[in-house]
Amino acid sequence: MGSVKVESGDSQAVLLTPSKMDPGMKYPLITVFHGAGRQDEMLVKACQGAPEALQAFFLVPRSRELTWDLIAGGDGQPDLEFLEYAWDLIFRRYPIDGDRQVLIGYSDGASYALSLALSNPGFFDAALCWAAGFAMMDRSAVGNQERRTRFYLEYGTADELFSFDRVALPMRENLERAGYEVEFSVDEGGRHWPSRSFQGEALDWYFGGAPG
Repeated sequence: MGSVKVESGDSQAVLLTPSKMDPGMKYPLITVFHGAGRQDEMLVKACQGAPEALQAFFLVPRSRELTWDLIAGGDGQPDLEFLEYAWDLIFRRYPIDGDRQVLIGYSDGASYALSLALSNPGFFDAALCWAAGFAMMDRSAVGNQERRTRFYLEYGTADELFSFDRVALPMRENLERAGYEVEFSVDEGGRHWPSRSFQGEALDWYFGGAPG
């Protein structure tokens, strides 16, 4: 596995790549968003081995503030600007499959992933979200009928921050009502901490159903 640091100003990310690349192949790009508190280093460790096993690139960015710009507020969108810079750089340097861009997010990062996917119809193939608390959608995307992002959602039934009945179930219902495909995973008794199985099962769901 290869590891490349991507930097621009105060923003940074780690790109994990397969150890060897087939010049005739195009690779999925998986972007992984941490929750509040910036656990990006932990996520880099959690993704070790996945680029080789899945033959995919994994980008793990760090938010400029303790959480993502959409949630932290303030002036501008430095995290989004950096993501656009990083994605453009990766697409220019590596053989990435534009139809297989995937977002993974945890808590605040899941809300960020969900919001990015809904605001950019057809750009992301799937968003794999653990405990997304909300979604903010760009109004210009409303009614857009391009290829729709697929969603994998997981919530714990004992989550003390995002009630299963008041957050998780309405999130699934609203997405399905809007015409999105939703795979819904329930962590029985789970609290506001990811189950050990979430990322592996979510990626298995995606790669098991994605075109090869």
